[in-house]
Amino acid sequence: MKRLTDLTPADLEHVAVWLHDGASDDVARVRATERKEIRGSDSDTFIARTQFVLANGAQFIGFCSPSSGETLDVLQPVIVIPDGLVYFYFEEPPSHETLERQWNRLGAGHEQIFPVHFRCLVPLDGNYITGIIDSEDLTGAA
Repeated sequence: MKRLTDLTPADLEHVAVWLHDGASDDVARVRATERKEIRGSDSDTFIARTQFVLANGAQFIGFCSPSSGETLDVLQPVIVIPDGLVYFYFEEPPSHETLERQWNRLGAGHEQIFPVHFRCLVPLDGNYITGIIDSEDLTGAA
């Protein structure tokens, strides 16, 4: 078991599905599983390996929480890079500075990032979840 905030791209390359335990990412812990699919009827919360492609074509690995709801607040897609997590859903509106720090970690400006295309690489009830994130989708972004 490890802290969610300590996940690395290598962790996600080696294990596709992680059991998530915790109310917020600051305190959440994840545990590797051997699952190859997630079922909508599962009572546990899982995060699953997800591929991200930025507007400039750069590709990243990360995770989302596959479920039957396909909105950002349900899926909560996150890019995982060696020095941290890059979020696209926020409980509270993020500051301009917070967003700029994130985009800088991706090595791209706002116009090179959005729209972001993502695809969960683990099926949910046999189907693969895909989505597009536009900058306007960010929760009350400054």
